[in-house]
Amino acid sequence: MNSPLSITNRRWTLAPAEHARRFHIHSLHPLVARCLSARIGSADVTDWLRPAAAHLHDPHTMLGMPRAIERLQRAVKDRERVRIVTDYDVDGTTSSLILQSLFRILKCGDLVDYHIPDRFKEGYGFSVTAAKKAAEDGIAVIVTADIGVKDHAAVTAAAAAGIDVVICDHHLPAGESVPKDAYTVLCPPQVGCAYPNKSLAACGVSLKLAQAMLPPGPRTDKILLSMMKVAAIGTVADVVDLSGLENRAIVTLGLEQLSAGPNAPGLQALLDISDLSHGRIDASDIGYKVSPRINAAGRLAGANTIIELFAARSRERAYMLARQLDSLNKKRQSIERELVEHCLADLSAREGELPHFAVLSGEESAGWHRGVVGIVASRIRDRLHRPAAIISISNGSARGSIRSTPAVHAVRALESASDILEKFGGHPAAAGFSVHPDLIPALAERLDAFARSAEANPEAPPLQLDADCSAADISWETINALRRLGPHGKGNPRPLLWVRGVRPAGLRVLSEKHLKFRVGTIEAIWWRGAKYIDQLHGLVDLAVEPGINRWRGKTTIQLTVVDAAPTT
Repeated sequence: MNSPLSITNRRWTLAPAEHARRFHIHSLHPLVARCLSARIGSADVTDWLRPAAAHLHDPHTMLGMPRAIERLQRAVKDRERVRIVTDYDVDGTTSSLILQSLFRILKCGDLVDYHIPDRFKEGYGFSVTAAKKAAEDGIAVIVTADIGVKDHAAVTAAAAAGIDVVICDHHLPAGESVPKDAYTVLCPPQVGCAYPNKSLAACGVSLKLAQAMLPPGPRTDKILLSMMKVAAIGTVADVVDLSGLENRAIVTLGLEQLSAGPNAPGLQALLDISDLSHGRIDASDIGYKVSPRINAAGRLAGANTIIELFAARSRERAYMLARQLDSLNKKRQSIERELVEHCLADLSAREGELPHFAVLSGEESAGWHRGVVGIVASRIRDRLHRPAAIISISNGSARGSIRSTPAVHAVRALESASDILEKFGGHPAAAGFSVHPDLIPALAERLDAFARSAEANPEAPPLQLDADCSAADISWETINALRRLGPHGKGNPRPLLWVRGVRPAGLRVLSEKHLKFRVGTIEAIWWRGAKYIDQLHGLVDLAVEPGINRWRGKTTIQLTVVDAAPTT
């Protein structure tokens, strides 16, 4: 079933529901059955709706795990120095926290230290510089997480210095090999690995290493549940697939533990500063409130603040560090907001049609902060429905980030310009690169040509909705039933409902860009929807994500509007 074009020029489609009737035997709410039909087809409903510790796979089946256990047990026995080296994003920092906790539990925390590369001085990844510094410091074993699998030169440098490198990663592109000089590599996507979950975040791989290293028993079960608090944060933040049972279990169990508490002072301070002190914490709370504050440290300052926060033992120090993160996040939001508006104004001022691949650049000293280029690229992509590359120039060098659309493979786009790039890498949807500033115009031409050859359609993509209903169908019973579909994220998005025949009431603009109104007695919010206010007078259909809003101790149903269309 399709709609006419919506007011944002998108065509709606209704997901097929051929399995919905079969799901009714599980006494599911009709809307839950419809949403499940689109997500899991004929898969087992009971397991999918009830994530449990039993869904964690045997860590020993991961390629490289026996060798990792052997080397780390030897390091513990012989009291060798170990250094944990991780990325500066949420997945990296949560991996570091899990691995540091593991070694403390093994009673050798005094022999273990950590290093998180400085985004501005070292850049991304495990560097040769970091390998050499480890050798100077007498490190015997390096454990990397969320980096390492693509850092062949650094691994070789470490091995040449007599350091054994154990890699915990998940970033291996199809067809590429792991570093041959690594002592062992834990990376489910690598060739020959039979581990069933290929979508673990690096913090998930780190959790599996901890699960394998610790002896089985009730105490270890409690330890793993505690570690899952941190693994849940990293898994959600890294936007890995949440349709599989193991990732669903990690996130669900972790969120349950976060919500129930008690939490260490640093973690509780982070939750409090994120306005998550009361009630059930869900994946969207992590994605929109917790992870941006953690990421802000690595984007604008140094990710070591995160480690210090989680290590804080006093409430006073914990809140001091949490407030620092909150301040950095507000600064990041301001920089991002100004740069997005600047980029959009630049593009609108250009003559002729917009490029198929938007490439914009500027001096870091003029507000093009290197730490926010990825976020800004995603905002431009979402606004223009085409790939975007945002480039920060500083001291004669330029570093950029790409956020792409399904039609344009980000890494292959960069490969089309590999001869003029200094370095690049990433995923189909996101990639990073460095280039000489004088070559940015040539890069823009190459990327635009690649997007055109890929026949990328810059028009807004179709919007698929899970189920249709009336406004009267949305109640607390519906909301609570739909919550069973969580945790939500990649592979399992929040339910999107086609609400037919709605007459918006009390339309008002917030902050000059958002739109708020009522659907019957239920409040609805359309982020950045103020420009559509004149088209919402009268009867319309709405595409909404049903959810809840907590404000000043009050919990209410809230509809997040994604689109609107003439009533059909």
